[in-house]
Amino acid sequence: MNLVRPILFSLYFIPAISHSGDFSNLVEARKVTDEAVAMLKQEKFESAYATLKPYWPLPSVEIDNLANQTSTQWPVVKQRFGASIGTEFISEAKAGESYARFIYLQKFDNHAIRWVFTFYKPKDRWVVNGVSFDDRIELLLDCR
Repeated sequence: MNLVRPILFSLYFIPAISHSGDFSNLVEARKVTDEAVAMLKQEKFESAYATLKPYWPLPSVEIDNLANQTSTQWPVVKQRFGASIGTEFISEAKAGESYARFIYLQKFDNHAIRWVFTFYKPKDRWVVNGVSFDDRIELLLDCR
């Protein structure tokens, strides 16, 4: 069911440029990410990305473009997978002391997608490093 992956790859990591906020720890990052995921479930893409925007070292216009791309691609997701019926936090993983990932499952009537949020700590504070989604839910079994 990897029909969504090729279309959605463009949302994956984009190099950082500038930012206005950061998280002192991953607990703070998780709270904000949980809020964003709740909005994504409701198809409030602009609001979801706006929630992450203060912590994401990308120009505002690029984050707005990502929200627009998600919105544009969403009819394909809904047509293929059905109505959204819920979300579920799957895992948190760290690579060393400077890189972390949260994975969420968004459930639909016919299938699911995974949302991947990555964070980077260049010095002593965490920033959003990337957001992506795809339908490769088989990878959820490899992320524990």
